Amino acid sequence: MRSSFKHSTKNEDNDISIVNTQGKNNGHDLDIEKCTINSSASAVDYTQYEESNSIDPKTDLRGSNISSETNKEKSSITIDNNSNSPSEKDYAPIDGGYGWFIACGGFIANFVMYGVLSIFGVIAQAYYTSILEGKSTTLQFMGIGCLIAVTINLLSPVTIVLVRFGTRFNYALGSILTCLGIVLAGFTTEVWHLYLTQGLLFGFGASFLYMSVAAVIPQWFNKRRATAMGLCSAGTGCGGLALSPFMNFLIIRYGLPWAYRILGFFSLGVCTVGTILIKDRLPSSHRKNLPIKSPIEFSMFKEVNFNIWLIGAVTALMGYIVPVFYIPKYTASIGLTQTDGSNFLAIMCAMNAIGRILLGIIADKTGRLNMLVICSLISGTFTFVIWPFATTYNILLVYCILWAPGSGMYYGLAVPITATVVGSMEKIGSGLSILFIVSSVAAMSLPIAAAIEVKSGFLGVQMFVGSVYVAGAIICLYLKYRLTGSLLAKY
Repeated sequence: MRSSFKHSTKNEDNDISIVNTQGKNNGHDLDIEKCTINSSASAVDYTQYEESNSIDPKTDLRGSNISSETNKEKSSITIDNNSNSPSEKDYAPIDGGYGWFIACGGFIANFVMYGVLSIFGVIAQAYYTSILEGKSTTLQFMGIGCLIAVTINLLSPVTIVLVRFGTRFNYALGSILTCLGIVLAGFTTEVWHLYLTQGLLFGFGASFLYMSVAAVIPQWFNKRRATAMGLCSAGTGCGGLALSPFMNFLIIRYGLPWAYRILGFFSLGVCTVGTILIKDRLPSSHRKNLPIKSPIEFSMFKEVNFNIWLIGAVTALMGYIVPVFYIPKYTASIGLTQTDGSNFLAIMCAMNAIGRILLGIIADKTGRLNMLVICSLISGTFTFVIWPFATTYNILLVYCILWAPGSGMYYGLAVPITATVVGSMEKIGSGLSILFIVSSVAAMSLPIAAAIEVKSGFLGVQMFVGSVYVAGAIICLYLKYRLTGSLLAKY
């Protein structure tokens, strides 16, 4: 018998059925027109190739079972094969191409959400000396910053429930809520108004932006994932660099209420560009077929290495948050102006952006966990050695320039390190969800620092920051030794 047929492939767990088959045996041509591949994640219809062979209808070829009825117009054929599915290859990370536009969309998201978060120290100092003078304390303002960070991290896994609507939907929704929170904060007359607007509403919207970026980057990047995440997280530094003097100018020129409103509408325009750029690489059929389930698998806590990573990452992160919020206030305490504090914060953010990009590229070559350990040790050392003696403009400038480049590498390396530590692709989503929730604990460093300041002054705050950086580095170094058996291995 001479047959012409079209052949489809599958993974081990896919069922492939070929339907709409017409043909006749014993001298008649067999034509298979349509192949349907059903997998656990998606359904793909396609035709791969044609070939002509002489086939005995009773013969089983390479695990294929072919059944036919003589002199029938309809035939049923089932083909089993163990080769890779073309759909997986088609949607594999490309490590470049349009992926760099996706990274730019992530850059914009971080520019807004962490840029605004970074300049809250400038905003708090302005509120403390104007609208809310005599109505609030340093601890209350640090509590607002803490609430923003907690909301972003704690609610990020909740946004996974809406993943079936696509990354662009989540990004757009996050943009609207974030910018609305900024605009409404402009109507603040009491400190609790800021807790509701910039704390909860802004933080909830930022959680959508944060998870959108964290979820879409692995779809486009694999080997260059740390580089791509470094580019995304550089938006944090650039946001602080641009928004710090911008907000300071608006406050002086128009006052705090209108400064907030202008910042909100500006952020909405920027996020609109990011919404246009961002998109999923996986087809819509993939995410629509995903089951709705809890983003957290509690069995992850049984893995010792993962628990060590959580403790080390969160401990080091506590060191980053405090200086970003405290530098404007510390600047005023040594007799410098509000503009000087804004400029220092802008310089820190600029150096931070440069560090995240360059160190992210280096981390792909030298090891991502290695880079986090080195950066945490250096940041802690500079805090111990320089910041306590920074009582003049020049010395404080030196500290900002040296401390900032590696201080926030957690944000660029957390996702790829987590993926490496958990090991399995099926566990990455749960691992990241747990990491984001646990990371909210790091925000408690702000009220802790405020309480330390009351008892020990700024020196106590400086020692606290240096200590958590070094402690986090040591914990991560121990994790590396457990994973590799060496302190010098690439990891």
